[in-house]
Amino acid sequence: MKDKTIGFIISQENLKVFASQNNQIIKKIAENFKEVFVINVLDLKLGNTALSINTIDKNFFPENVLYKNIKTSKEFVAFFKNKDFVALQYLPKSPDYYRIYFLIKKMNIKNVLILNLGNFGNKQTIDWNLKFFFRSFKHFFDKGFYYLFRILTILNIFPKIDLLFQSDTEVIKYINKGFSRKFENLFSFFKISFFRKIEKVNSIFFDYYINNKTKEENTNTILYVDTPLNHPDRVRREGNLDPTLEKKYYEQLSNFLKGISKIFKMDVIICLHPKVKNKNDFFKDFKISDQSTLEMIPKSEIIIFSLSSAILGAVMYKKKIINIKSKLLGDYLNMINSKYVNALNLFSHDIDEELQTNKETIVKEMSSAKLNYDDFILSKLNPDGEILSYVKIVEKIKENFFK
Repeated sequence: MKDKTIGFIISQENLKVFASQNNQIIKKIAENFKEVFVINVLDLKLGNTALSINTIDKNFFPENVLYKNIKTSKEFVAFFKNKDFVALQYLPKSPDYYRIYFLIKKMNIKNVLILNLGNFGNKQTIDWNLKFFFRSFKHFFDKGFYYLFRILTILNIFPKIDLLFQSDTEVIKYINKGFSRKFENLFSFFKISFFRKIEKVNSIFFDYYINNKTKEENTNTILYVDTPLNHPDRVRREGNLDPTLEKKYYEQLSNFLKGISKIFKMDVIICLHPKVKNKNDFFKDFKISDQSTLEMIPKSEIIIFSLSSAILGAVMYKKKIINIKSKLLGDYLNMINSKYVNALNLFSHDIDEELQTNKETIVKEMSSAKLNYDDFILSKLNPDGEILSYVKIVEKIKENFFK
């Protein structure tokens, strides 16, 4: 009889970022199971050139969480051979991971997927993808590979997701009303849905808010949440931005932040993206925070962003928000940007142009936008009452796989 085991299957170059971003669910899983594995399959990725992570800082994970770096298919099969494994899976669906998905299916690993940021995802970008479909051959092939992936899951060559945790009620409705569900209702014997079962949970931003709301302290500052200009999603569609244009963007951004600081008579603090390095030159006139964005949001009066899911923390704390845009962000990032602006009716400024709006108008528009926060929170961030997401996730994993 195979041993029932649980763990995380990841492909990570930076374990510290993974441990930090998933701290609560890792701790909760570790509290409820005797032994938990973190399996890094980065070396199995096709064409991987990143260095293997064979040893880790013991402070990354609780004591009963065991880390293993798997380097070959043979090693993968040997590790999972005698295990009835439930995996919280954190893998992209790109072709360089197809071998790994084949192995996951071969070893009959149960798959759990957690999508509880509450940000705008694939459903909301469909119109843009169709409109700009032929602008990028890379994007064209990306879409083709996605459909190939789905075909391979339908043919049971790749695994389906046994249990999806989702915080966005619109996405849940979209899945349940989609073609796959309708097809299965007509032909119940033929299972083609990618998600076997869906559970609604609250967002990680709701969790953070509940766990830290007593720490809220306004320091009369403005927080700018930085986003990589060469964001992977943008690069895949439009390529890297020329360094000269990147410098121009940050000069415009710096001028805007100085203008806002002067208007509101508040200091601006910068929260750098955790995956971005060496941006201090761009922000030499501002203080760089050594705390995370989520730690800084409750302490700030106004939050400024261009594109960051962390802005959902500002919505949760019902902070005043300013959005910035620029043609230098590119079509894709500006499109995603506009989704947040339109959904919340945020005050937005194009930093390619000089800021001429007065303080009273900005304050009025920021205050007006806050009237839209409650509906957004109920739909995307807090759709599941008062239960913390990681508590429910563990409960449902036990209920579905460990009875």
